[in-house]
Amino acid sequence: MKFFFNVHPTRREAALIALELEKYILSLGGECVSVSEDADFIVAVGGDGTMVSAWKKGDAPVIGVNAGTLGYLPRVEPENAKDAIRAVFEGRFTLENRMTLHCTVPGESSVNALNEAALLHSGTGVIRFTVIVDGIELISYTADGMIAATPTGSTGYSLSAGGPIVDPSSEMLLLTPIAPHTLVSRPIVLSPLSKVTLVSENDALFSADGNTRPLSACSPLTIEKSDKYMRFVSFGRESFISRLRKKLT
Repeated sequence: MKFFFNVHPTRREAALIALELEKYILSLGGECVSVSEDADFIVAVGGDGTMVSAWKKGDAPVIGVNAGTLGYLPRVEPENAKDAIRAVFEGRFTLENRMTLHCTVPGESSVNALNEAALLHSGTGVIRFTVIVDGIELISYTADGMIAATPTGSTGYSLSAGGPIVDPSSEMLLLTPIAPHTLVSRPIVLSPLSKVTLVSENDALFSADGNTRPLSACSPLTIEKSDKYMRFVSFGRESFISRLRKKLT
């Protein structure tokens, strides 16, 4: 059984945890590989950002070991990490499929996002943009931007902007405006079958899981559910509500 490690680049605790797990995998007869495409599993040691970057490195199921501050995504705490690795060797785990987003801009290569895609202002000031859902103009905003999040990403950027917390095993598309200049503004929850297009009257930025690129005025940014899922290793220890309660108290 082959494992690839994706470790937080600056957190010393993450590096130490990864080193211990590599030794343990070798003691069980496993192999640690340097190329993610060769791995049966990817072990992400860090926080939510480390989990996202692990998903982008390959299609293998991801085992999340928490070495971050909040860590909504990683399922395994450091003290249970070796038990989790042994459970993988013994087949005592399940796989969860997490919805992702497919984002396109005319004339550019498309990208996928696990947590969120966002339309953002490119500097100071605000942008004015229109939200189109399934070809129907829904609403226009003057704001700092708009976040389109997956249920997995509901506890990230979307939450900080006032979006709802959603069970990550569900499938839906969450729209959360960022600092809108209006007295009436609420997040919008859409079907996973919806196709959202954001059209800004100003030059802006398009962000997918924190990676940004320029977006010219009037260039439509289309966001919809992707056919690609993230495969997430679960050990059945804790429900999402139990983990959420720990994070909120």
